[in-house]
Amino acid sequence: MEWLRALLRRLDDETDTPYERELLAGVLRVLGEYAFETHRRRAQATREAFLRLSEQVYAGEYGGLFPFLQEQRQDEQQFVQGQLNDLRDLTWNLLSALAQMTQQESQDDAALQQQVRHINLQVQNPESLDVQSLRQTLQSITEILTQREQRHRQTLRQLESQVNHLMRELDQARRESTTDPLTGLYNRRAFEECLQHTIGLNRLFGYPATMMLIDIDHFKQVNDTYGHAAGDAVLKAVAEQIVRVCKRRSDFAARYGGEEFAVILRETTLREAQRIAQQLAEHLRRHDIPIPDAEPIRVTVSIGVSELADREGADEWFRRTDALLYQAKQAGRDRIAA
Repeated sequence: MEWLRALLRRLDDETDTPYERELLAGVLRVLGEYAFETHRRRAQATREAFLRLSEQVYAGEYGGLFPFLQEQRQDEQQFVQGQLNDLRDLTWNLLSALAQMTQQESQDDAALQQQVRHINLQVQNPESLDVQSLRQTLQSITEILTQREQRHRQTLRQLESQVNHLMRELDQARRESTTDPLTGLYNRRAFEECLQHTIGLNRLFGYPATMMLIDIDHFKQVNDTYGHAAGDAVLKAVAEQIVRVCKRRSDFAARYGGEEFAVILRETTLREAQRIAQQLAEHLRRHDIPIPDAEPIRVTVSIGVSELADREGADEWFRRTDALLYQAKQAGRDRIAA
């Protein structure tokens, strides 16, 4: 936190530091965008708190910044430590159950060996064979085996319940690590994994695949004119339209970063992808986006579209599509380059 103290001192000392204010406001927006849930507040509430702080800093108000960041950092540390403790407890419970099962198995084995020795003694001396005693011995063996089976079933049910609980938590953590918290789309990390997977499947089966890179036109102007809350509303609205247009199970949509989105369309030719891109652009042109404390606005997008070429790698495919997006923006925006 020393860097923050130094920056706040500089902001207090200088009469006009627009660059530092904008930098700090941007850092706060990023921290809020990727906030996670703690014991004190939910992720959405934390994101909104960071957004308010960002706007206050941008306006030159720094009073509540350091206390909030210190409290948030402590909350995050406690939350992570609590999650680790829960994981340790679950692991200990699993190991304890297995150890208890092993100990009981040893006791059962000893009892069974004793009963088997008793039968052997009787079999070796047929003259002294006691049918009633033999029946009781066999009954004891049956009871031991039955109890062992029942314990196994009960232990396995307990272990299954605990493992399922752990798997649900791990699955939730995995989803959160690959999901953009603002728009609900996949994030850049997930997109890059999907990109590699798509190329591998393409080389294996040879089906076509296309990529769309989508950039919101003049997005900075939206933030500067209406505020970052309006910018967030625009990002979510564009993401919703992308999901509505790219609605097949095989379509993959992600927020790549800032106001840029990426879509991978499997089993889709360039001509089909151009039609989808045009449909998305038209939907956004006609879609009113409600924003806080102002009249609804409309935005347009620029889109670069390309089909995966034979033996093309992930970096080459992305750079080629990104160049098409740049071409669309240079040609005047609100258009598609394919």
